[in-house]
Amino acid sequence: MKHFPHPVLPAGAALLLLAPLHANEALDVLEGKKDAAAVALPPAEGESEGAEKPVLITPDWAPSPPDPVWSKAVLFEDPSNPYVQQLAISGLFHWSGAWGEATPEGGRAVDLDSTRTRRARLGARMRAFNNTEIEAVAEFAGDSNFNGIERLKGTTRFLDNTWVSYGKMRPGFSIEYSTEPQDLLVPERSLLVNMVAPASTLGIMVGQDSGRWDWALGWYSSDNDSNIPGIEGDGFLLAKLGYETDEPNADGTPMRTRWHLDYIYNFDESNNPAIPRYNVAGRRSANGNQLIARNPAFRHLFSAGVEIEQGKFGFASDFILANGDTNALGLSLTPSYWALPGTLQIVGRYAYADTDDAGGLVGGMGTSSDLHFDSSPVFIGDEYHSFYLGANLHLYQDDLILMNGLEHVLLKDQAGGGFDSDAWIWHSGARLSF
Repeated sequence: MKHFPHPVLPAGAALLLLAPLHANEALDVLEGKKDAAAVALPPAEGESEGAEKPVLITPDWAPSPPDPVWSKAVLFEDPSNPYVQQLAISGLFHWSGAWGEATPEGGRAVDLDSTRTRRARLGARMRAFNNTEIEAVAEFAGDSNFNGIERLKGTTRFLDNTWVSYGKMRPGFSIEYSTEPQDLLVPERSLLVNMVAPASTLGIMVGQDSGRWDWALGWYSSDNDSNIPGIEGDGFLLAKLGYETDEPNADGTPMRTRWHLDYIYNFDESNNPAIPRYNVAGRRSANGNQLIARNPAFRHLFSAGVEIEQGKFGFASDFILANGDTNALGLSLTPSYWALPGTLQIVGRYAYADTDDAGGLVGGMGTSSDLHFDSSPVFIGDEYHSFYLGANLHLYQDDLILMNGLEHVLLKDQAGGGFDSDAWIWHSGARLSF
């Protein structure tokens, strides 16, 4: 077989690519007088002139001076290594401040002024054997019930689109609770999410990504230990179903839409310290000094919602239903808009929760919004509304953010002692992650 000299190969390829062009243009390219990349190809057969298929493009951050500093988090990287492909460290520091006052009807005003180190995490991540990722994260903020080993988790992929996760991890229930804290658009998760969300505990999840559809099913222990939990009780099941599309809308703008459905069945109900993550039984509320006779307990937890991204706009909506010794429902609506793309993001959130049980809603305000982190002060009621509007200044990508916003909270207590509470709270915070 005759072998052509090397220069003929690109020339032949150029002829094939430029066949639809005029002969003079093709000759100029072959003689080196014109760059092939500078020649506009005519539309393919059956494709109209100027037609363009919209594609949702993930924005790339522009190079900046801190890049070399953040890149040092990756200690080792070699995709060709058959055993270990990457070693990296991770971290999160979250400082939070809140200033305001809650005014219970017929009761004393509650001072909400506080600053806290909300999260202080340091961890390590290893990618190995081209299909496994192992992650360990320690939490140093909070008291002994909160700090410790936040996660010790492994994920192995097999059969191209199937995976299994195992170890201590946070159950991915609802949009807000599934979102990593460094990616939250608001200072704290909503009252109902913090009220019903399960603890990070020992578990195993199996899932599959099949085109637009994805699903996962897993079991978690009922143990709630800030370090290494054991296998306690009958545990709980978590089932997840998602559907995602990347398609243009009516005007051709690309849009990503994701629907989700999550369900938890708690085998141990009132005897499960992992659902919920806190215990306020025997405490007295800040609104009206009312005794909290028992801790909320749930048999069924249900979450359904949608996330939408289109250009500068984003939107997330989640509906939650909880059933057990305490019954509650609620929703959250979270719109966002990039006023200065990559630098300044405007965020809003409306959160609603309701129950027919007297004092059935329990939660905090300000820096004590999560009872698992800090349950002082604790408020109770039967109907909750929160309106938040804020701005996030991104100093370095999503890894260094200043957050400021104003929240108005209305907590009704009509089925209880009648101590309705009204609060205005200013939030400020800073997050650094790598």
